[in-house]
Amino acid sequence: MKYLLLLLSALSFFVNAEESDYAKLNVFLSKMDELSASFVQHTFDGKGALLQTQKGKLKLKRPNQFRWESEQPYEQLLVSNGKTLWQYDADLEQVTMQPLNTKLSATPALLLSGNIAQVENEYDLYAETLQDETHFVLIPKQVDALFDRLRLEFDATNKLMRMVIQDEVGQKTIIRLADVSFKKSISEQDFEFIVPKGVDVIRSE
Repeated sequence: MKYLLLLLSALSFFVNAEESDYAKLNVFLSKMDELSASFVQHTFDGKGALLQTQKGKLKLKRPNQFRWESEQPYEQLLVSNGKTLWQYDADLEQVTMQPLNTKLSATPALLLSGNIAQVENEYDLYAETLQDETHFVLIPKQVDALFDRLRLEFDATNKLMRMVIQDEVGQKTIIRLADVSFKKSISEQDFEFIVPKGVDVIRSE
């Protein structure tokens, strides 16, 4: 979850993306005005040992709306209506509420629900084609970013199937998507949060 709050972010080298790579990514992202999927997230340490597995559901709607709902092993919800960000921890009976930071490096989930101009401003980028798959590797331009690189992997039908996030100490998070749908049927209410009775509210600026 921490990568979704940085972002549902010392470079070891510098990569200049050609304009065509940004344009190519924009083609993929433009098909994702709305997206819903289930996910399995595995986090590994620098030696490859599994640290944690999470399962849940994801919904995105451009611009800047997302709902990242972890269901296993514990319930946690990250949701934004484009202006406000809520993080709800059911076990703690606590919700943190704050204005949404629309910098993609602060909230990588926004990368999927934002726009290509933001991507070009905040990331160096290169594209790879592996068999029938298209991969985009994004490297933050900010030296104080809290992850080294983010890889978006699309299958032969141009559906996002996997995201890989690697941080400065080698920890890697792999998010695999399933049941991906682009149907325009997501309710605006999915990106709002009503505080349950008895839950503590922490407001952060």
